[in-house]
Amino acid sequence: MLFNIESDEGGEITGYVVPDDFEKTPILHVLVDGQVAARIRCSEPRPALVTAGRHLNGLCGFLLNDANVPGLGAMRYVEVVDEESGILIYRRNLDAPGLPNRLFRLETHLFPLWGLDAALKQHFNYFHRGIERLGSETATQIFHLLNTTSLYVSGRLTLRQYDALIHERFTWVTLLHDPYYELAERLMALKLVPKYGDALLGQRDLSAFKPAIDFVADLETDEEGLVKAFAEMPGPVISILSNPLARQLAAEGFDALLPRGAVATALANLASAGVVGIRERPHVFAEDLEQIMRMPQGAVQIAPLLPPVQALAERLRRLPETEVLLEADLDIYGQVKAAVAGGG
Repeated sequence: MLFNIESDEGGEITGYVVPDDFEKTPILHVLVDGQVAARIRCSEPRPALVTAGRHLNGLCGFLLNDANVPGLGAMRYVEVVDEESGILIYRRNLDAPGLPNRLFRLETHLFPLWGLDAALKQHFNYFHRGIERLGSETATQIFHLLNTTSLYVSGRLTLRQYDALIHERFTWVTLLHDPYYELAERLMALKLVPKYGDALLGQRDLSAFKPAIDFVADLETDEEGLVKAFAEMPGPVISILSNPLARQLAAEGFDALLPRGAVATALANLASAGVVGIRERPHVFAEDLEQIMRMPQGAVQIAPLLPPVQALAERLRRLPETEVLLEADLDIYGQVKAAVAGGG
């Protein structure tokens, strides 16, 4: 899906929404105080969409005004949401316009830090989390949103696919797990997928992680069970679980082979971030982020590590196979940890 706001002149808001369905006409909900104040069918023609083969009739534009949204010109808080997907198209918030910054948080955890997103959300006018679930086209469109200066976005994306957009328009930050802890959390999360489904993973990830989901279904996480399972781990599962951080920072995609010099590339990319933190020292990440974004002290809240996951991580740390599986990630994390410790 593509979308954008072209203008907000108070009494008129114009923009467009291009649905994934070639023939469908988008419908928008205009929300006031969380309630649907108007239901608007896009009816403004955008002939270029027909010419480009993106839509059957080009009726994807919209014009909101006092005629179809009574009192729009006087409203200080308005949200525009796509009816089918629930994606936020636009938010006007004149009483609390948000920090005048565009911030992207690269999510490196399979089990996302949505608590951190929730803590940061209130400081920005425009907010999208977990954009990897929306697909590549919509994620790209979010980075192209130009008519907002207060925007917070998070997503578990491969950096190389979006690096030009991120570096050109955003301050970006990331918080890294100890690779053993991240693997432990992934194993535990994947084990819960049959019960909780897409509450844990989006549809694309459910498909991509299927071999690993099947692998952990009967996984015993005691010492003996781990030794047996890792000794017999199938190739497709190795490909899914090996060096996810290095792939995210240096490879073309999560399923791609690591390029030569992946660790050096990953570290060079991290050097361009506004803040890089580690979960072992959350206060350092929080303080640095609050400082560069000029947020109030205590704005950044990070959930503590979970003891059951920590216990599994320690058992994984004792397996020689795990060290091989995470070799590049351990190198990256070790160097970042040393830098964070050296900086205080």
